[in-house]
Amino acid sequence: MRGLSQRRRDAIPDAESAIVVFGFPGLGDLVRCHSLIQMIAEKYPGRPIDIVARRPTVEIAAFMSEIREAIGEDFQHRHLNPIARLALVKKLRARAYGTAYIIPSSFKAALVPFLAQIPERIGWSQECRLPLLTKPRFRMRRLPRMVDRICSLGVPDGQAAPALWPEPRLQMPSSLRGEFDTIAEKPRTLAPIVAIAPGSTDWSKNWPVENYAAIARRCVKAGCTVWIVGSVNHRKLAASIGESAPVRDHLTNSLTKLALNIAAADIFVGNDSGPLHVAAAFGKPSVGIFGLTDAAYNAPINDVVKVAVPEFAIARKSTAEIHWPSLEPVSRRLDRAIDSVQRVSHAG
Repeated sequence: MRGLSQRRRDAIPDAESAIVVFGFPGLGDLVRCHSLIQMIAEKYPGRPIDIVARRPTVEIAAFMSEIREAIGEDFQHRHLNPIARLALVKKLRARAYGTAYIIPSSFKAALVPFLAQIPERIGWSQECRLPLLTKPRFRMRRLPRMVDRICSLGVPDGQAAPALWPEPRLQMPSSLRGEFDTIAEKPRTLAPIVAIAPGSTDWSKNWPVENYAAIARRCVKAGCTVWIVGSVNHRKLAASIGESAPVRDHLTNSLTKLALNIAAADIFVGNDSGPLHVAAAFGKPSVGIFGLTDAAYNAPINDVVKVAVPEFAIARKSTAEIHWPSLEPVSRRLDRAIDSVQRVSHAG
């Protein structure tokens, strides 16, 4: 049997073969992956790039211009899902990919590209999966931010990481332009639209709804239109906010529609969740509110995002000890965003 080092030397992909990126299952984390995708596209301009990720999250890839095709998978969390994985293996093997970037660090994530016989497999050497990789990366846990752990996979061996990673940049595809234009026919002249996302998939990330109600009142007083965006599962939160201020319900079960709503707004306010990353990647002035989670590790790297964190307490990793930023720093950041958008609108 050939040694591991020999097999790695043999793992030379065809110069024109396609590349497949295995992305994270969550919306926000998948948007982060666009930083790495841009690096890959710049390094290999002649090679098509596909992405594999959880449905329906993979729909966001339609807004990544570098992606040729998005491949959805339905693996159940914490399960091996052998039948579904073997079906995906068969599909990927038929496409003869030359390189796989495996962003999740689990053993299961590296199993599919290994079985699909993709010759070059790049990923972190976690969970005893070294034999499944041809170009392993080491010391992942020394990297301070999630984006560092993602983008470092695109740095060749022996090279230093750049000072700044590419910011995620979502773009409107021509196939969705008509639907976007319909949503973007805004019911105002110069009044900014503020999209508020009060919910998340984890309730412990949700800033108290009464604070969002106060933010909505502040926006209306400033002459803004308020949209509540996110999942239909957050309809009770939207109703609570609507009791305090006139808001428009833009909740949806469609991730694509969520992205279009955010793209049509002018400003975004929300928790540490997927919609915040979508807004950041669309270049929307955004206020991200962090309590339980670490903003230094999790926050989007886009310059348009202003982070609000607890002023006098450190968020503990326990839902019983969540400390939240008060209204004042969130309002201050929001006021600046509204003023900036209004000045641009009047100047135009």
